[in-house]
Amino acid sequence: MRRRVYRWVTRQLTRLVFGEYKALADIGMTGMPNASRVWFLVAGFFARLAFLRIVRCEWRHFDRIPKGGVIIASNHVSSADPAMMASAIYPRSPRYMAKVELFRKEPIIGYLFALSGAFPVRRGAGDRLAIREAERLLANGAAVGMFPEGHRSDTGAMMQAHSGTALLALRTQVPVVAVGITGSERMRAGWRSLIARTQVRMTASHPFVVKPRGARVTRDDIDAAHITIMRAIAEQLPPAYRGVYAHLVDDDADQDAGSDRSSSDRPGAAA
Repeated sequence: MRRRVYRWVTRQLTRLVFGEYKALADIGMTGMPNASRVWFLVAGFFARLAFLRIVRCEWRHFDRIPKGGVIIASNHVSSADPAMMASAIYPRSPRYMAKVELFRKEPIIGYLFALSGAFPVRRGAGDRLAIREAERLLANGAAVGMFPEGHRSDTGAMMQAHSGTALLALRTQVPVVAVGITGSERMRAGWRSLIARTQVRMTASHPFVVKPRGARVTRDDIDAAHITIMRAIAEQLPPAYRGVYAHLVDDDADQDAGSDRSSSDRPGAAA
């Protein structure tokens, strides 16, 4: 009986400290931890405090994010976006696909990413292992954060995105929440952005589900889901940030959204 209790306690403590400690090894990234709940709770607390008090993050409608498996898809304008997104839904910890180069070429950053629950994806290679890992996480009720563009925008305006997010959403049929981020591109100024108290706004959409037309996912289904997701992200952004997806937002939606935004919501605007 004591041995059984000991084993149970040991398993629970292991899951608390390294909740998915085998996940990276299973997809070829051995020697790194994965998803330390303790690390996230401690580091996430101080990150949230810093983003609220120093950066002045404004998180709008994040109460719309449902419990259970959900994909959070967002535009990408700063390296700080994942941390700010994680702070927005704290104490829930999102899991991110991160480019494999972060793990291989930046060992310290990669270690911290892995500790925070990120897992690698080989961009532009149709990484099936990364998709399977994301599907497993979503099936277990995780929030998986996705940046469909695959790289942060140098101008702040949306770039042409990849279709991986659409494929994952179709295969899992979990809710998708689109998030529009404005202002975080000013954080590239480093410590000067802290002195200026850069204002960042993150706005979440209502959750929606994309489904294939038939029993199997086709290329047309992926294209349609891709447009749906990117339109939803663009609708959370002011016109100057919509970039190549500006044509997807109709005038009526733009007027409705515009009444809820300030004139400073444009790339590079002063905070």
